[in-house]
Amino acid sequence: MKEKWEKLIELLNEMIELYSTILVLSKDKREALIEVKPQKLEAVTQQEELLIVKVGKLEASRGKIMREIAEACGVELEELTLSGMVELAGPNYSERLTKVADDFDRIMGELVVVNRLNAELIEQALGFINFNINVLAQSTTASTYAPQGQVPKGNDGRKLIDRRI
Repeated sequence: MKEKWEKLIELLNEMIELYSTILVLSKDKREALIEVKPQKLEAVTQQEELLIVKVGKLEASRGKIMREIAEACGVELEELTLSGMVELAGPNYSERLTKVADDFDRIMGELVVVNRLNAELIEQALGFINFNINVLAQSTTASTYAPQGQVPKGNDGRKLIDRRI
């Protein structure tokens, strides 16, 4: 059982490191959005995607170990939260698990705030782009009707973009 707790704590610490890096990248993404630097935004997003794939793999391993711990302790997997694990782990691991839980709470709290702000910045940028496209599309189209009520030649009434992307 000892090796399972050690492996779980090791995995959780690796996940915390990855989420910390994702947090830094999310802050970089915010700067790229504010400074309107699409190349930097793309690079940061690619790095984030790679880290998210790694987190997914660690999450699968964590789930497997937690199933094993739940089975060994006779507890339902759904009931096995970090706080529940602190109680089950005993004194040797409870302090380390408490620190892991605190680190997760702190990082995830920050990540939620930064991601919410990034989502708002992206919405604003999309609104600005949509506005500019509509302005450009309207300025390049001719009037709908000619002076005698006829549709002018070459005006098929199509817009560059109908709706918001």
